Amino acid sequence: MSENLEGAQLNIQNNAQPQFRRVLVNLVRSGFPALCILFQLFRLVSLVMFSIFVVDCTLYHDSTSVDCTNLTVYNTPPCDPYCWKTVWLSCSISTSIVGICLLNRTLLPELRPVGNKAILKCLVRKPYFWSLNTIIVLVVLYDVLIMAQNENAKIYVECLVILSKLCTVYLLYQLNFTFPPCRQKDFRPVSRGAYCITLSIFVLDNLCKFLVLSAQVAFKFYTVNHNKPKPLTIIDLMLMVINASLYHSFLQFFWHKLFRGDKDILKVVKENFVDTTGIREHIQDGNPV
Repeated sequence: MSENLEGAQLNIQNNAQPQFRRVLVNLVRSGFPALCILFQLFRLVSLVMFSIFVVDCTLYHDSTSVDCTNLTVYNTPPCDPYCWKTVWLSCSISTSIVGICLLNRTLLPELRPVGNKAILKCLVRKPYFWSLNTIIVLVVLYDVLIMAQNENAKIYVECLVILSKLCTVYLLYQLNFTFPPCRQKDFRPVSRGAYCITLSIFVLDNLCKFLVLSAQVAFKFYTVNHNKPKPLTIIDLMLMVINASLYHSFLQFFWHKLFRGDKDILKVVKENFVDTTGIREHIQDGNPV
């Protein structure tokens, strides 16, 4: 009798789990895409406000968004420019975290064919995984150096900058092995629209940061004293270039993912060079002819 009761309880628990999963999936597919679009539009507004702030700092105040003061290009009493920067970073981090949580085999098995363990086993064999992680470490060191150099730096804001980069690179690894929502997989137009708008905002986000950092590198290079360059200035310039290259990598990934959603975007080595047209014709069985 007790064995029957225990078996019935196990069956109830096993049935409850799929039901809970179905409720989550229905919730994600019903109201979430519309909320996602509205949130991304607000994220776009915060990106525009931050872009105005950082362009004004770079071009007119010879500064960065870390220690820029006396900004007069706009005035929004409840939220100053650093407040908008915080809002922009918070929106970017929230988008990445929500995307990471959604991309799993439980909620969206149509988009995620394999689990995280399989993805990790694949990633550790990829050169781009180690090179990108190395760049991330250097960029975090750059951000720490910036905070140490600027007494007026707002520490909590710059910590959000670091967290945003870490969340973005983790989302990038997840998205690389995820199918896009499409009509063939029974996703509604609003879901596909939310997906495309989110990736588009990521593109604009990283494009803005890449352009701003490129301008800062140009200004920094122009002001370096070529006769007696300071070692710290040279190191700072090199780290700025690496930081800009990271945003360029993010920009390229989200741009290509927008059009080639089912491809391994991060894959660098496409084929063996002996298989390349123009060389293949001169090689047979690995030997020249």
